[in-house]
Amino acid sequence: MPPASEKSIAHEVKQRVPSTAVALARTPDQIILRLNKLLASPGGLSAFLSTFNYTLYLLAYLDAKSAPLQAKLYAILSRFTGRPAPRLVSSDPLQSPFRALGALFSTTRVTLRLFGLLPMYAWARQLAQGPKPGQDLVLYTTSVAQCSLYMAFQFLENVALLTDHKVLADSYTARWTAQSGGTTAKIYLTAYRCWFAGVICDFVRLGREWQLRGTDKDVSAESERERDAKWWSDLVVPASWTPVAMQFTTEGGLPWFNLGIMGACGAMAGLSRTAGLWEATK
Repeated sequence: MPPASEKSIAHEVKQRVPSTAVALARTPDQIILRLNKLLASPGGLSAFLSTFNYTLYLLAYLDAKSAPLQAKLYAILSRFTGRPAPRLVSSDPLQSPFRALGALFSTTRVTLRLFGLLPMYAWARQLAQGPKPGQDLVLYTTSVAQCSLYMAFQFLENVALLTDHKVLADSYTARWTAQSGGTTAKIYLTAYRCWFAGVICDFVRLGREWQLRGTDKDVSAESERERDAKWWSDLVVPASWTPVAMQFTTEGGLPWFNLGIMGACGAMAGLSRTAGLWEATK
């Protein structure tokens, strides 16, 4: 047990240190613990990696675009300090360290998706039991189509990845790789087209849900507001993925597309899900 003098000093320090300072000191610890909970939650790792990955792409683009402004500021500072201006990063986003780290996260996500067929199989097995009692047939059919498309995407992406890393023999995919000069570009292109079609299914689902809402009159005003908020939040996801999917499914890419647009769209698509998972860690 500490002496009375030590206890009084500790009490005095506690009285003098503002509560805000104590709260700020605890903030990093709380953030780390909440982040650990988020990564351990179902789908948390995938959502976090996706959002962080595309945020890095956006930062790479903004960092590169700000290079001329940084050069002017450092030139002004060097005149006053007499020291040479530091070496700046390239104005090319592809040379940014943010982009390099984003590419690393992208590779990690693709590798983790080797196991992506497992939850899709569980989804397909559930759908194989037929529509639930009272379920709209259009919504059920849309779910079946989307599940099939996503499974095709995941299977083809897995094949391309395993071929690139020599896990699968080249003879297995020779018919596909011959169409793209011996690379797996054609396999990836077909895979991303399946993904794009799956994204379009979300628009069909949301359109049908909006249509069905017009027939539901026995809903309170509060429930209606909650449904509205969820519907618009769900709409942001396919709307954000659409430009990215169009870029990946167009041979040669879109002329107006760049790393900044891809980063902004990808970050926006995963933001609501990541924010919801983060809120659940409180």
